[in-house]
Amino acid sequence: MSPTVSVVVSVYNRFELTKRAVESVLAQTVPVFEVLLIDDGSFDGTSALLPQYIASNPCWRERVRYSYQENQGPGAARNYGITQAKGEWLAFIDNDDLWLPQKLEWQFRALAQFQGQCAACITDAWFMNNPRMKMTLFQLAGKEHCGPMGMIGDPLSYMLNRSATAGVHPVWLQNLLTRTDVARRAGGFDPELRFGDDDDFVFRLGCETRFCFVNMPMVLIDRTPPPERHVGANRRWDDEDFRLRMAQRRFEKRLMLLDHSRADIRKAVLADLASVHSGWANWYLEHEEYAKARQSVAAAMRFHPTHTLAVKWALTHAAPKLARRLVRERERKSVRQRAGIG
Repeated sequence: MSPTVSVVVSVYNRFELTKRAVESVLAQTVPVFEVLLIDDGSFDGTSALLPQYIASNPCWRERVRYSYQENQGPGAARNYGITQAKGEWLAFIDNDDLWLPQKLEWQFRALAQFQGQCAACITDAWFMNNPRMKMTLFQLAGKEHCGPMGMIGDPLSYMLNRSATAGVHPVWLQNLLTRTDVARRAGGFDPELRFGDDDDFVFRLGCETRFCFVNMPMVLIDRTPPPERHVGANRRWDDEDFRLRMAQRRFEKRLMLLDHSRADIRKAVLADLASVHSGWANWYLEHEEYAKARQSVAAAMRFHPTHTLAVKWALTHAAPKLARRLVRERERKSVRQRAGIG
């Protein structure tokens, strides 16, 4: 019997792009059981167009189901999709991304090769709509794998050992396939996280199962520059204080989740929390809130003291205006280096 796969798509505007994404799912060489379109409060006409298109298209009508909710964020939309999923396996795709036809086929090959050892599989991916991103996702994350398929025995270390340049790991929703019961056991998505909810979910998934991988790009991930890609409620993703709040919640949750048996993982999470509080210090310096900047640097030092943080602590106390100028100059350099990767 063929495996049954439910695919959850969090929809937010962009009717035409959504159609392309769904067509790429329906074109899989391993047919999907169902596609669950969860509309998270579209305001550009998509909420009217999608039900009409499903009703008029026999191929869609058989396997595509549409639901609408007031805007609550992609995490809440995906959670609803998970509750509705009837397939044994679960996959996700954003409505501006595409799957290559053999994605699921290769993932099931990998899962069969490592049968009983893992309940999730990822693939490599290409990026599109950004000429600066000519690498694959595995390359961006600094992961080099041999052979067409393999096993990730320690998913948490794999995800926390991120690329120093891009600061990402290669476990994304678009390239993930997992057992539905394991996704539910992991707790689904945190609806309070309006940014980084995917990273939070896959980390908790890594606490439940090992992963295997397909060492070939099987997904096309849209990386149109953020000003063009982020519309409506998603515009807040470009606000530094919003991203810091979301990151702080994510890492604090992560620290509470871990027991003391994984000192290496706790150390990495503490370093991430220190980085967040250092980011808060930068934000407060930029807004000339020097007392709060000093408090944030002190918090960063408590989590993960480093020589750089010690210097920053001294500057925020002795010469906060100089610290502000140095932070602004460093940020300008960082923006130039990151151009096109956001």
